[in-house]
Amino acid sequence: MTKASARHETVTLTRRFSHAQSAKRAAARRAAMQLATAGGYEAVTMGAVADRVGIARATIYRYFSSKDHLLAEIMEEWTERIDEDLRRHPPPGKTLADRVGAAFERIIETAARNPGLTSALVLAATSSDPAAADAFPSWSAPVAVYLRTLVGQHTVSHLDEVVTVMSYVLFSALIATALRGREPTEAAQVLRTTARLLLA
Repeated sequence: MTKASARHETVTLTRRFSHAQSAKRAAARRAAMQLATAGGYEAVTMGAVADRVGIARATIYRYFSSKDHLLAEIMEEWTERIDEDLRRHPPPGKTLADRVGAAFERIIETAARNPGLTSALVLAATSSDPAAADAFPSWSAPVAVYLRTLVGQHTVSHLDEVVTVMSYVLFSALIATALRGREPTEAAQVLRTTARLLLA
């Protein structure tokens, strides 16, 4: 092997958790969610999570590299729950643009009802922790999931571009609602307008 090829060789390590460890990780996510809901980003500390779960504070770092990593996994779970809700209860609307707008209005309303958790997840999403980035690679990831569900059998030739733009608008709307105290109705209207312009 040449020196040049050796420099480009990478090794990926994947940790496997036992059933008991997976249960502890799930309990840690629930504890972090409760702390964030009650007090936002600052209320979530690795020590507080460990205390709620009933494990040593040093042990929590075996499961999560940082609180941002922990919160990023919660965001991943939240994405799955929202997507399941969209599948079980499709948003109303005569057109795809109407349905996408209604869906994102529902997401904003959910975020507004949980400002502490939403603000914590938004802040964690900007983390430079590699483990957090792996768990939640970009704001486009959840939006892509939602739009695939909403589009269904329809054909949208520029779907990738729609995902990118909607991701930026949603992120801005969540910041405005959860961190800036803006009315969720304002953010919802912006998202509806964005959907109409992109999917008309």
